[in-house]
Amino acid sequence: MRGNLIYMAAGTLAGLLWALPALSSVRLLLTAAAFFFVIRMDAKRKAAFLICIILGFLIGQYHEEHNVTAFTGKEEKWLVSFSEDTIVDGDRLKATVEAANEEKLRLLYRVSSREEAGQLRKGLIPGTVCYVTGSIEKPDGARNRNGFDYKTFLETKHIFWQLKVNRLSLSSCLKKEKSFKDLIFLWRAEGLNHLKTTFPESLQPVAAALLFGDRTLTEEDIIEAYQRLGVIHLLAISGLHVGLVTSIFYYAMIRIGLVKETAQFILLFSLPIYALIAGGSPPVVRAVLMTLLVLLSIRFHHKFTALDALGASFMFVIFHDPYVIYQAGFQLSYLVSFSLLLSSSSILSIPSTLLGKMAAMTSVSQIAGLPVLMYQFFEVSLYSFAANLFFVPFYSFLVLPLLIIVYLLSFAVSPAVVLLEPLRLLLDKIDQLAVEVSGWPFAVVVTGRPEGVLLAAICMMWVAAFLFWEKANGLKRVGLMLLMMIGTAVLPHTHSATGEVSFIDVGQGDAILITLPFNNGNYLIDTGGVLPFHKEEWQKQKKDFTIGKDVLLPYLKSRGITRIDKLILTHSDYDHIGAAAELFGLITIKEVMISPGSESKPVMQETIQQAATHKIPVRYGKYMESWQAGGAFFQILSPADKHYEGNDDSLVIYAVLGGKKWLFTGDMEEEGEKKLTENFSADVDILKVGHHGSRSSTTELLTAETAPEDAVISLGKNNRYGHPHKEVIERLQKQGARIWRTDLHGEITYTYKRERGTFSAVLP
Repeated sequence: MRGNLIYMAAGTLAGLLWALPALSSVRLLLTAAAFFFVIRMDAKRKAAFLICIILGFLIGQYHEEHNVTAFTGKEEKWLVSFSEDTIVDGDRLKATVEAANEEKLRLLYRVSSREEAGQLRKGLIPGTVCYVTGSIEKPDGARNRNGFDYKTFLETKHIFWQLKVNRLSLSSCLKKEKSFKDLIFLWRAEGLNHLKTTFPESLQPVAAALLFGDRTLTEEDIIEAYQRLGVIHLLAISGLHVGLVTSIFYYAMIRIGLVKETAQFILLFSLPIYALIAGGSPPVVRAVLMTLLVLLSIRFHHKFTALDALGASFMFVIFHDPYVIYQAGFQLSYLVSFSLLLSSSSILSIPSTLLGKMAAMTSVSQIAGLPVLMYQFFEVSLYSFAANLFFVPFYSFLVLPLLIIVYLLSFAVSPAVVLLEPLRLLLDKIDQLAVEVSGWPFAVVVTGRPEGVLLAAICMMWVAAFLFWEKANGLKRVGLMLLMMIGTAVLPHTHSATGEVSFIDVGQGDAILITLPFNNGNYLIDTGGVLPFHKEEWQKQKKDFTIGKDVLLPYLKSRGITRIDKLILTHSDYDHIGAAAELFGLITIKEVMISPGSESKPVMQETIQQAATHKIPVRYGKYMESWQAGGAFFQILSPADKHYEGNDDSLVIYAVLGGKKWLFTGDMEEEGEKKLTENFSADVDILKVGHHGSRSSTTELLTAETAPEDAVISLGKNNRYGHPHKEVIERLQKQGARIWRTDLHGEITYTYKRERGTFSAVLP
């Protein structure tokens, strides 16, 4: 098997991707690579490779056929077992539990009091079994293009239902006999609790992340800063960390007098336990498996190459759970490790100095992860190379060893944590620096998500970059390949010949993005927003869901959009403008246009103040004001005065683009529609239905006057207002309009080229 396992792993992956859902471009690329390897292999290696392709396909098919649920959705009473990832965050409890038939469920529960939250944190230890009542429902899939697909994410973890519990009482729970796995998870929970009670509060996040792989304590601004700098992997347990921990303990065992064989045996037993205590992330599992394989090869005097160890660990992981291939952490871990190992005899052997080797390793790692970063996160960090050169040694050789030593000492001598005070002060400064630098211009290049042919082309350029690097004087070509990779991702998004009008699904609210051909203009009409409710301090979650940061910003990044030329806020309702301020400072906004007089309302006042801090100009949208760009025409038809009275004073925009006439009405109601029709007599092709389909809008007068071919309603799924009302639907149907609804169809997009276009929706 020596030297063959990495080929067998590649064959297994190729077969697996033909059985599991995958991008066609990735399948074809991997298949082409497989045929290339088969042609160059000898007969013995070729047979093993082909067998692995078939084996991978069969394993994938088996898991696809058996990745199903046994529940109908009508069940109400449950016996569930809690595991290691039970989190009480503010007034929400979230956990992955096992039902009596061992099927996993995602449990959600609203905590009623601070006291109950404390009791549940202490009582729901791994292995606890509880009787609960509640209903199950299917999780939502992606409702916008490139949006987070929670349904698919859970299905890859073999979870098909969310269990919404009505009441969860510890009196209905019991402690079952713990399995060895439960005991390990209990040790992990107790270890985290010890850390929280002994370490300084400001050091708890980094200690929990580096020692236990738990990032829930880390502040959101720190996570965002490290992500923009391309060093977010340092706030987790990486393969390098596993290697360092293993080396530290191996050296310690030798120093206290243990023979090498005994030390190796202890590591063989303890490393799998450490993988679970460290959270079991893909990089941890990969590093632990590779270390175990190398230790076993030493113990049994069987030469095992690092590539063989990587291939064997890869096959072990995907045989256990093929769906792990969809995780970004898994993709990055194996891709970077594979690239480093292949480069070790050529690229990494050239630099003679320690700094030179570190720079080479950092460069290989950065290039290796580029296709994954573009596809999964839609951006690449320009400061990543320099940041990794500084942060990796700092965290790996100073922070991690010091945390390990002091943490172990704290069990015997609690005051030992005082040794961390200099580190605490230093880390505070480092975090402040990271936040500041991440906000500098050009910290990241937003690439958008490359798909299909573009992704295939980027992967081929990725391979070419490494091949050029191996040759003498090939660095200029490497640089050219990197520029071409980024350009291939960026240019189709920013200079497309097609334009779009996208009704983004933001729940109960409006957000309409108009992108003109050849980057001639990006206009965002409203932003949606989640109405904030007052909460006591204990009820507040670590990170609240927001439309701006969790929906709009990822959506814009995935489309490669970094600039909004006009942010048009139609009126001062939270469900239309509540998320506007969340975009300020994170994306370039040329100007904000508001309805005259709407600044009298608090939410608009706050938005204007936030815009001022980011030096974004705010102005009134003037009655009958018009502009042209990219072959499109826009005109403001209402309001005609500066006295703001609410919905009827929404900015109403008429547009001609893509061969269609459009009317965007905000939340305009009956009285406003009456005034509009008195001054506006042309028909329209597409009507953005006012006020989410409320019966007080889209009157018969307006529908008869405009006679739209298509009508689009932006509204939330199962909203509490009963939108859209039956009367509105009947009025539109009477005019023969085709009706599109974001609650049923998700994001709705009209894509056009010159004067012809078509509608499409994310959901069937």
